[in-house]
Amino acid sequence: MKLNIKNTFTSIAIIAGISLSTTSAFAQSAIEPWTGAIPGDTIYFSNNDGLKQIRKMLNDGKIEKAVTFAEVYVKSADANSRSGKTSSMRYDAYNALCLAYTAQKNYDDAREACNTAIKDTAKGWLAYNSRGSLNLKTGNVSDASSDYRMALENAPEKGDIRTILEHNMNLVRNQ
Repeated sequence: MKLNIKNTFTSIAIIAGISLSTTSAFAQSAIEPWTGAIPGDTIYFSNNDGLKQIRKMLNDGKIEKAVTFAEVYVKSADANSRSGKTSSMRYDAYNALCLAYTAQKNYDDAREACNTAIKDTAKGWLAYNSRGSLNLKTGNVSDASSDYRMALENAPEKGDIRTILEHNMNLVRNQ
């Protein structure tokens, strides 16, 4: 599914991105200061309906609904994990919750959700990027830099993901 992000929660700290491509040039675009997002980014998401709904709510500015839905989604993912089933969605669920809490400005819970996602998938670049954006938003530039560096180390080589993560590193350097 293709989504043109222009509103409230334009974030390259995407909920469940498979690949990402940018339609606007970095030098010519206004940058969302805490995420490094460029209004007009085109992002391709996985086909998980729950994650799509959370993303849509965030993009539509329905932050409270997104938080509630993300909390329910996490509980479902946790229940699957406890039953012995491996849940590939648990990482994405906690990353989505991190993003929703960050949008809500509930930074302590956002950090806990990001940390859980990272603990579950230590090589997952997406949660490091999300936590880096949270750290940048809250003025913790040193930790933001470390998180973005970890995201870069673990990011796939394909698409524009590395370019955007490098852009996030530049945001940190300019702080």
